[in-house]
Amino acid sequence: MIDSGRNGTGKGIMDNPERFDVSNNDQGQDLQQQVPVTRNTNHAGRHRTHDDAGVAGGLFWLFATTMLALAAWFLGPLAIERFQYAATKGRVTAEYDNAREMLNGLPLHDVSQAFELVAQRIKPSVVSIRSSGGSGSSEPGQGNGGQGSGVIMSEDGYIVTNEHVVAGASFVKVDLHDRRQFDGVVVGQDTGSDLAVIKIEATGLLPADWGDSDSLSVGSMVWAVGSPYGLEQTVTSGILSAKERGTSQQSSREYLQTDAAVNPGNSGGPLVNARGEVVGINTSIFGEQFLGISFAIPSSIAKFVFEQISQTGKVTRSYLGVRPRAVRQDDLSRWNLPDLNGAVVDEIPADGPASNSPLQIGDVIRKWNGKDVRTFNTLYSMIAMTSQNSVAKVDVLRNGQPLTLEVQVVERPPEEYLLRQRFRDRRNERRRRDSNNR
Repeated sequence: MIDSGRNGTGKGIMDNPERFDVSNNDQGQDLQQQVPVTRNTNHAGRHRTHDDAGVAGGLFWLFATTMLALAAWFLGPLAIERFQYAATKGRVTAEYDNAREMLNGLPLHDVSQAFELVAQRIKPSVVSIRSSGGSGSSEPGQGNGGQGSGVIMSEDGYIVTNEHVVAGASFVKVDLHDRRQFDGVVVGQDTGSDLAVIKIEATGLLPADWGDSDSLSVGSMVWAVGSPYGLEQTVTSGILSAKERGTSQQSSREYLQTDAAVNPGNSGGPLVNARGEVVGINTSIFGEQFLGISFAIPSSIAKFVFEQISQTGKVTRSYLGVRPRAVRQDDLSRWNLPDLNGAVVDEIPADGPASNSPLQIGDVIRKWNGKDVRTFNTLYSMIAMTSQNSVAKVDVLRNGQPLTLEVQVVERPPEEYLLRQRFRDRRNERRRRDSNNR
């Protein structure tokens, strides 16, 4: 064994390696054999220590990575949600603050005030009408107990409304905007336009002004005023959706179409433009209830009827004696037409004034006394409002060639006569077809 004590010099055998000789003695041999063993054992221990430290470090990083992954898995969506919430809240707060600041500058004040001014101008002229026997609905023939609306058009008490509001009425009650109530007298009715005029004996009336429905453009803002379901002085707004609208291909009436809310009880009330002028008389809706489609009689027609009834108690119209139809797509190529405007002369009754005129079946009437004819409904209205027994200038396209013709109009015959005439002409046409087929 190795003696770790001291030698004779007072030093351990390992303190002076130069004097340590193990080549010629047994102890040296034993030591030489044991020393390497001792050195090898210490080196392996150091390797094991380093390996243990590496394993521990790897486990630590694996644990840390796993924890980070779990944290991202569970906390990531929450963090993202909180971030999005903060971003949204920040945006909403910014929009709120910006809107508050901008609205303090009253950017919509002028628009709102314009709406208020329109209502203030027209409401004093709008009346509520109750009658016995009238349907009073917003669709002719559909009743609401004789409840309707009207608009004062003269200082001496003449009021225009719908014919179906007062038709067959034994009495008419008129309520003004200031809650005064008067008995109304039906001056005249016109079934052809569904308009009527009643009169009240009152003072201090504020009449409305007529506007020009022909100058209205689709998209123009309009307001409807009346007493829907008896709710007096109700104002709604919308835009002009279409012009020269016919409710059927056979109808000679033309309407303004709007999306302003109109309901039973609005019938006879005014449709006004942005100046508060009457550009139509609300008369009907599409369907059984308001669906965003309502119709009004244009002021160009309503004014004509109102003036005749208030002056003479009746309406007389002119008559040409043609049955027009709309221009169809196949007409464009067949007759070399530039567009779909105008009215095609489809029939000319043998005993009508047009039978002695230069008009021919197939002529496309484009202008009447210098005014554009957009649809066949427009032509009916233009003819009706032409002075009786006068000569009108008509611009037509015949096989694509422009012509200017002169035609004379006469007083329109009674509707019964016109119906018999149509029935007779249709019967004769069927006989001719049957004869040609034999």
